[in-house]
Amino acid sequence: MTHFSSRRIVAIQLFVAILFISSCNQPPDPEEQIENILELLELPANQWVKYHHADNGDWWKKGHAGMAYDSKRGSLLIFGSDTHGKDWDNTVHEFSPAQRRWVQHGENSPQTSYRVDAAGIPVSGIENTQPWAMHTYDGIEYDPVSDSLFAIAAPDHNPIGKTISPSGKNNPIWKYALETQKWQALQSNATQKSNFFAAATAFDTARKALMICSHGLWSLKSGTQTALKIFSSPDCLHSSMAYDSWHKDLYLFGTYRPSNLIWKLDRDILTDEPVEWLKLAPGGDSPPPFTTTPVAFDQQAGVFLFVADKPGKDTNSASTFVYNPTKNQYYKLANVHLPKVGMNFMMTWAQEYKVFFLVTGGWDNGITVWALRLDLKMLEANSTTLSHS
Repeated sequence: MTHFSSRRIVAIQLFVAILFISSCNQPPDPEEQIENILELLELPANQWVKYHHADNGDWWKKGHAGMAYDSKRGSLLIFGSDTHGKDWDNTVHEFSPAQRRWVQHGENSPQTSYRVDAAGIPVSGIENTQPWAMHTYDGIEYDPVSDSLFAIAAPDHNPIGKTISPSGKNNPIWKYALETQKWQALQSNATQKSNFFAAATAFDTARKALMICSHGLWSLKSGTQTALKIFSSPDCLHSSMAYDSWHKDLYLFGTYRPSNLIWKLDRDILTDEPVEWLKLAPGGDSPPPFTTTPVAFDQQAGVFLFVADKPGKDTNSASTFVYNPTKNQYYKLANVHLPKVGMNFMMTWAQEYKVFFLVTGGWDNGITVWALRLDLKMLEANSTTLSHS
């Protein structure tokens, strides 16, 4: 069997796997979808490829929004708004790589529907209850156990809160069931009040828990209703949290004041309880100090990928780096060019396609989906960085 034939069989298998769980009512022709999947499987190594672009219209990539990967449907899920009275986006937007198109889940709530319910929770919507439009940063995460999208955020920067009292008194964690496309506000623990504005999150697959960094480290176990504070944390404002599934570790990338240091949560080897946050200074190809950076973990290669804007007000490009947690070392991808990403929490690694997806854009240039297939052996072989780890 030829290499092309075997890849085509894999593409057909992936197409069949997502055929019956797609959110798109009028999907493209099956052959077109198979060709899209084949393109992803055959991507050139260590290069960003512009996979899809949509000119700005009624919706575009929001800097304050977050993204998660729906591993059941093989799709990207975005939720969040730039708010400040100009952006009222409070619906989920889904991108199917196989179908190469965006789908919006429902409609944005009319501003007249914004209110605070009897429990003191800011809600909106007429037929269905929805969260307020809000900044979500890195607070968007998918839970594969419950097949739900979580929004860990607060509408602090939505000015409508100044006219609706008592807004912000009870900002819950929001759970969005993908099967029914319905939102549910999880009740907060009265003894552990927390405002999860600008939280950083990651799903810990080993412990089956959503981990939240916001004035401490919180854990929301799958199937439960309440997040519990389990440890202290660094300041997570403008940070991105990512999970290393190889070593079962949590990492924080980026800080409010740009830095190229990384935080790692150290746990007791016997009890698995958190012990301390380690501040790491990796060797290798050091990136410029970064903040609000997109990052994701490659479960096949066991490394993180992230993008850092080049320093300087007049620069309009970004560089791509790999962080190897085993070696505590950075590698820069050579001759890899991207436009400046700015505030961005929209990168993921897709198990089905073995590629990274990155979403960029803005109100003036729409929304672009990039794809990259990492070949770590090729990167290390061509790197001038020598590791003595």
